[in-house]
Amino acid sequence: MRLKEVERGDRIFYRILIPFISFVTKMRLPDAARAVFYHKDFFGGPMSSWTHAAMRGESSWSIGEREMIAALTAQWNSCLFCIAAHSAIASRVLGKPIVERTMEDDLTNLSEKMRAVLPFLKKLTKTPGQLTSNDLNALLQKGLQPQEVEDAVAVFVLFNITSRCADALGYQMLDENGFNKAAVMMLDRGYNSGMGKHPAQPDHHLMAENLRYSVMEGPAVVNSDLRRAIAIRAGGGPAIEDPYDTITEKIGKYAYKVNDSDVNLLVRTSGSEKDAYEVIVVAATGAGLSRWDIVKQLVRKR
Repeated sequence: MRLKEVERGDRIFYRILIPFISFVTKMRLPDAARAVFYHKDFFGGPMSSWTHAAMRGESSWSIGEREMIAALTAQWNSCLFCIAAHSAIASRVLGKPIVERTMEDDLTNLSEKMRAVLPFLKKLTKTPGQLTSNDLNALLQKGLQPQEVEDAVAVFVLFNITSRCADALGYQMLDENGFNKAAVMMLDRGYNSGMGKHPAQPDHHLMAENLRYSVMEGPAVVNSDLRRAIAIRAGGGPAIEDPYDTITEKIGKYAYKVNDSDVNLLVRTSGSEKDAYEVIVVAATGAGLSRWDIVKQLVRKR
């Protein structure tokens, strides 16, 4: 973890809880959880609520298929932490051989609907500006229902955000045993233990807007005008002032290239680790939600 304040927690409660969980589970609490605990009302609360609903809520996509989408989204973004984490979860549901073959672009063991939706999601990752209504119509012609497309895109968007946070914040890799233990816990409790394991069909649009508002407009150290500019920049928009432009562009295009020097410069010039955390989270969220908005526009054009 590149930001020590995020690693140890910003409140006394979390500074006690984090080592306690690590002691009880006999493994280091993954940085993904630490990042969600930190400044929770700003990002972790709305993000984990939507993630839990999308990953464990009612859907025609199985839990294994959704975890497979998360793992592939991480792979398309070159996020080693999220590849390992979600491959481990998917493997416990679908079986390791199927997951390994799928990660190698062999889709023969997947359902017809998964084989149809994955190229669409990959294009939305790599070349979002080239996606057209024809791509969406092709999915529907192959038998996917609009709700199935929406559910898959929601998972994809959430892990576009998560993978960018993981790389920019520098999540510490676990060993294979650690990822397997984490996978067991994630299958048992999901992504937000306070919500229960199987929530109802989520309202993705409402949850996306809740996340957008909290991160772009809600109470924070970084002013909302700058946050909106960062989000737009991360989604491919115009350049903004440095030190924000360089790291925002990296997070939007290839977050795996963010390094310690980028984050240290951001901390020094923005004023604090909390400022830097907000900038990183806003950029990651902006990049993810820009893809959500592209699909929304395609749906409107149908």
